[in-house]
Amino acid sequence: MKVPATKPYLIRAVYEWCIDNELTAYISVDFDRNTLVPEEYVRDGEITLDISPLAACDLLIDNEVVQFTARFNGISRRISIPVGAIKAIFSKEINQGLFFSPEIEENAPCTFKNEDTNCLGSTSNNYLAHEDRGDRVHLKIVR
Repeated sequence: MKVPATKPYLIRAVYEWCIDNELTAYISVDFDRNTLVPEEYVRDGEITLDISPLAACDLLIDNEVVQFTARFNGISRRISIPVGAIKAIFSKEINQGLFFSPEIEENAPCTFKNEDTNCLGSTSNNYLAHEDRGDRVHLKIVR
């Protein structure tokens, strides 16, 4: 049985958290040939996009792609981003969310860190880290 990747579920969860708390959801994206975004706004191979309801129309976050329509300088553009190209989803106002390590593959575990390590997640002093023990991954609380 193939287990679906956790990344799209985490992206949807952080998006809903932003909306529920009246925060502006942003995604940071690695640009490549599979990413359909306005190339004139790509800087150093990356683009950050506002996906809040006021900025993104017809937003779809499924297990393979994030798609929506947005205006850039008054021109409506269709955006399509493979989930694998998303580096982060976070709140603009409080700069909290999830930042994904580039080496994370589809079914690899995610590490949640706090602000002290320049990655976002819990505001507590604890965070989850994974230990790789062969073919099994174990989570532990790190203090």
